[in-house]
Amino acid sequence: MELYINGTIYIEREQFATAMLVDDEYIKAVGGRELYNKYKDEAEVIDLKGTTVIPGLNDAHLHFLMTAEYLEMLKLTDVTSMQELIERSRNYIKEKKYTEEDFLYTEGWNQNYFTDIQKIPDRTDLDKISRTIPIAMVRVDRHIMSLNSKAIEQLNITKYSFPKNGGEVKKDANGEPTGVLTEGAIDLVRPFLPESSREEKKKLLNQAMKLANSYGLTSMHVNDAKDDKIEDTLSLYQELEAEKKLSLRFYHQIWFNDDAYMQPFFDKGYKLGQGSLYNQIGPVKLFSDGTLGARTAALREAYSDDPGNYGVETKTQEQLNHEVQVAVDNDFQVIIHGIGDKGVERILDAFDYALAGKPNDLRLGINHIQITGKDLLERVIDKGYLTYVQPIFLNDDIPILYERIGGTRAHGSYAFETLREAGVHQSLSTDAPIVTFNPWANLYCAVTRKRLDEQAGYAFLPEEAMDIFAAIDAYTYESAYASFEENIKGRIKPGYLADFVLLDRNIFTCEPHELKEVQVLSTIVGGKEVFRRENNNEINRK
Repeated sequence: MELYINGTIYIEREQFATAMLVDDEYIKAVGGRELYNKYKDEAEVIDLKGTTVIPGLNDAHLHFLMTAEYLEMLKLTDVTSMQELIERSRNYIKEKKYTEEDFLYTEGWNQNYFTDIQKIPDRTDLDKISRTIPIAMVRVDRHIMSLNSKAIEQLNITKYSFPKNGGEVKKDANGEPTGVLTEGAIDLVRPFLPESSREEKKKLLNQAMKLANSYGLTSMHVNDAKDDKIEDTLSLYQELEAEKKLSLRFYHQIWFNDDAYMQPFFDKGYKLGQGSLYNQIGPVKLFSDGTLGARTAALREAYSDDPGNYGVETKTQEQLNHEVQVAVDNDFQVIIHGIGDKGVERILDAFDYALAGKPNDLRLGINHIQITGKDLLERVIDKGYLTYVQPIFLNDDIPILYERIGGTRAHGSYAFETLREAGVHQSLSTDAPIVTFNPWANLYCAVTRKRLDEQAGYAFLPEEAMDIFAAIDAYTYESAYASFEENIKGRIKPGYLADFVLLDRNIFTCEPHELKEVQVLSTIVGGKEVFRRENNNEINRK
């Protein structure tokens, strides 16, 4: 047993303990000096010397395998011009000695940050990188893909290519593909893109887990298992568990872009919650629309900066209703991506259709829920649907929000505190690799409503900011609630899993701008230290 003493141990809002006893994988007791008096002779005593301790952080939605693979890719997230994108890619191809037998795939560009020309890269732009090496580059939100001419040819994209899962193959005045694919049209080429080997994926996942632990993450809801790759992806994580290499607990969101894979999945006997404390089958994951940055989020009124464009509805309402109904009939939780107000409305209609007046016992939830109106918020509150939000998205969205949707719609959006105060179960996540999965950047945006580089600058709707207690609870308890684990995870309480984090400062009293600078001293999963910062002399073992 390990007895931690003299700490600032977060229990729940405004409540702290100074000591806790860990016995194997679980927390046995939480309290104060009395624990030391009772257990000092039979437990290893660890003097925290005032260190702040919180439950392990739990990212409620991200693409972890993609994030792991992205760690090895050409980085484009900080590119600020089309010319820089072209030059950086040319240099990368030269440095890595690419040949015509290779395929350059990367992601992360954002045309909204281009200072020379704010356009989505097409074949004419990517041909300036290479006309002999096939190139595919995905936008930061992963809802638009750009191809060069060689990739169009090699992937057999023609004027007759038709995406069955929504989206569009953009064409020029002559009806020929421009190299730009949106939403479901990306699925036309995904099966033919280069893929890491199984061993390479495991190596990258191990690297990413170490980074996650260094951030204080102990659990994740991962959205990697998709369509025909579901079993292959799940088995990857299961192999790592069998090899005792997991330092995170995973709740797998099962992603269906093509509903033809849904019933066969259920017919194989998969059940919600099936698995172990380190690998569990989670909800069905679906899409209702696209993203704001790509102008594909579905809106009830047209984009303010693109008249006539209402975004993309990735499925018909009938399809969405059917897919949710099939999941509910099989006793599965559902989480659906919805960013625009029309996208959110369609999700609510599908949920209402499937539940038919019954309570939300399956904890159906909306991912993102960014552009909303009062009527939509009231429906979420009334029905008790869960929400999964990413405050860090404000970092990219604040500069374009008013331009995209105008002031009236903007002022009813990203209403995180309104939902929380109304009692909605709301968890925090990052949707990495769309953005960094560093939770401290996310927490900073949640508490300040500012961009990451604007310490003293503009805060978007500050009345919708969470306080630090609400934000930490949303990253711990609420994420556990979203996986039906609120009775064993997300709090530092007797009987709960010993997943907790030691921090370099008291986040409950420090200035909000310090949150993005927080350093984790130690991360504990199941009572075992999985990360310890070098030169960490803050903690004494007696």
